[in-house]
Amino acid sequence: MNDPKDRDGARTRTERWEILSSDELFSHPYFRFRKDRCALPDERIMPAYFVMEFVDWVNVVPLTEDGQIVLVNQYRHAARRRFYEFPGGTLEPDNPDETPEAAATRELLEETGYAAGRMNYLGLHYPNPGLQDNRMHVFLGTGCRKLAEPKLDTYEDLEVELVDVQEFLQCIEQGRPMHSLMMASLTLALPAIKRHYSVSSLAL
Repeated sequence: MNDPKDRDGARTRTERWEILSSDELFSHPYFRFRKDRCALPDERIMPAYFVMEFVDWVNVVPLTEDGQIVLVNQYRHAARRRFYEFPGGTLEPDNPDETPEAAATRELLEETGYAAGRMNYLGLHYPNPGLQDNRMHVFLGTGCRKLAEPKLDTYEDLEVELVDVQEFLQCIEQGRPMHSLMMASLTLALPAIKRHYSVSSLAL
């Protein structure tokens, strides 16, 4: 990929802001909230920039051999509605040796009871870089089959649904409200989905 250019053809600035001071406002095993005082490259001072530090997240786009996607229909209380989502979650904060692939494999089995015959890394995206520092790692799971019943966390509210790939893509085309992180992950997965199945929908 070429270096980003501004309208004058010059390379855009890549200098990081200097953190002059940082105050922790809240801490939890899964995230930390802090306030930074920063110096910009042009010497302006940002007096208060709020950042949420999260452990990295993972999700899996799980495909079965018969043309279905294994989705979770999950309630999200902040939005007060349910969303179709790809199975996923966080890396374990108390296990620094857990890899994104291991976390993705674990989350897929825990949330759905399914395991992938093969797990391929598709890439990553940043969920909300204006506020958060973490990354979402995206995997394609093929040859998925059910091995066990889901083992949900105490307060998870979700149901597993197998949805035809073509039907799922058509739902998106028709404007069904979707979780934006899932749409970003789908963008990474769509070329592989089209190779894996013969689908005509969502011509991105």
